[in-house]
Amino acid sequence: MNPLELRTFGAVLRFALELEAGVTAFYKSALGHTTNPKLRQLSEGLIQRGEKRAQLLMRLRRENTTEMLLEPITGLDGDQFRPQTNLPKGTGDPGLTKLASATETKLQAFYTAAAEKVNFLSEAAGAFEHLAEENAENARHLQSLS
Repeated sequence: MNPLELRTFGAVLRFALELEAGVTAFYKSALGHTTNPKLRQLSEGLIQRGEKRAQLLMRLRRENTTEMLLEPITGLDGDQFRPQTNLPKGTGDPGLTKLASATETKLQAFYTAAAEKVNFLSEAAGAFEHLAEENAENARHLQSLS
């Protein structure tokens, strides 16, 4: 299988939107699998966060000119950043917490790498850096629950 190389700023934004949709669906599914009130509350917050992030990414896409969306990028393989968002049957709270933490860590890695690749667009790079920081904080919070 060919790697999913993200070759333009527009492709990076599309991939980020796909990631956020998949991760938001993951957290919605997690709500039905957890009995831990702290994990439920965190999942609900992360669902809302995902919706806000999608809005931010769509705004970045709208505000950047077509020329910028087509700006070439090299060396960014989307496959390495795709988290596991399917919950295996019978996943309990410890497994769910571990999977959620790994998901946040993958998103952090993606947004950090994407920020470096789109540094020609300071607003987008700054937004990606901010998203990466949020993911790092969430990963730490999830690890503290286990």
